[in-house]
Amino acid sequence: IAGTFTADGKAATLTQVTAHTGEPFDDKPVTLLVFTAKDQAGDAKADFDALFGKFGDAIVVKVQPDGNVVGVDIVHSALKTPGSVSISGVMSIKGYSAAGGQISGHLTSGGPTDLFGQKLDVDLTFHTKAP
Repeated sequence: IAGTFTADGKAATLTQVTAHTGEPFDDKPVTLLVFTAKDQAGDAKADFDALFGKFGDAIVVKVQPDGNVVGVDIVHSALKTPGSVSISGVMSIKGYSAAGGQISGHLTSGGPTDLFGQKLDVDLTFHTKAP
């Protein structure tokens, strides 16, 4: 992972991303991309555990095979809302590729965006093994 993840001007350092098979959305397959600050150590429920702070700051992205983001959950220590915050229509993945057993792309909020009165900015380039 390379790039930035900030809330209210406070940066979070995400150290790894993993991919997991999610529940279909609109009859299309979904891949869960789990970005975390702490080691996920092969956690089979990494997406669920990330939402409850097990891995520190985190982003869980639900993405369809065409790269369409259908949901995002954010966990950031600077957010006033405890736990995770679910958002939609804010994030996109540019240059999404899922081929050869690998997934890569550029997750972005398109610059600072309002998240319930706080500023959120996500600009991450990633590469991980496909589920």
